[in-house]
Formats: sequence, C-alpha cells, structure tokens
Amino acid sequence: MRNGKRDIREILQKVYSHKSLAGVDLRNLYLSCMNFSNLDLRRANFEGCKLGHAILDCSDLTDANLADTDLRNASFKETNLTGVIFRGAIVLGANFAGAKVAVQAKKYLISKGAAGL
Repeated sequence: MRNGKRDIREILQKVYSHKSLAGVDLRNLYLSCMNFSNLDLRRANFEGCKLGHAILDCSDLTDANLADTDLRNASFKETNLTGVIFRGAIVLGANFAGAKVAVQAKKYLISKGAAGL
C-alpha cells in the first residue's frame, strides 16, 4: 500500500480497527480464521488466499475477487456478494445464510458444497 507494495502490518491494523479495506490487494495471503466481519471490502482482491474458517459476516464484498480462494468453512452470513468472482474457489462448508448473491454465483456455490443458500 506504500510505494505500490502491500504493507501487511497496515492491512492487519485496519482489520483489527474495523477500517475500510476497499480495493485492497490481499492476493495469495494466508488469512484463515481471521475476522473480517462488518468491513468494507468492496473491490478487494483475495485471489489465491487461504480464508478457511474466516468470518466475513455482514461485510460488503461488492465486486471483490475471490477467484481460486480456499473458503472452506468460512462464514458469509448477511454479506453483500454482488458482483463477486468465485471462479475456482473452494467453498465446501462455507455458510452463506442471508447473503446477497447473484443467481449464477449462487448456482456455482451450491454446486461446490456451500451451505445456507
């Protein structure tokens, strides 16, 4: 985030203090078990991330990239997932109860073992 590079410390501080992470580049990071609930994650790039058991409840992930992510057993309850890219995502056991998700994405998630849809 400084000089075009990701500052992981700065990103984690924003997560813990519940500040916006809109547009942040989180590609290929290990973020399993982290709590991202109630965060602004619009247009965030999570491509290739490990997010197993992460909590993203009530977050706004509008137009985020979750391609090729490991989302096993993650929680997306009441999350805005409008325009999210799920191509290649592993969603087995992930909970999407009450999430706002497009019809095509919903079909994909169900076919891959997601719950709560």
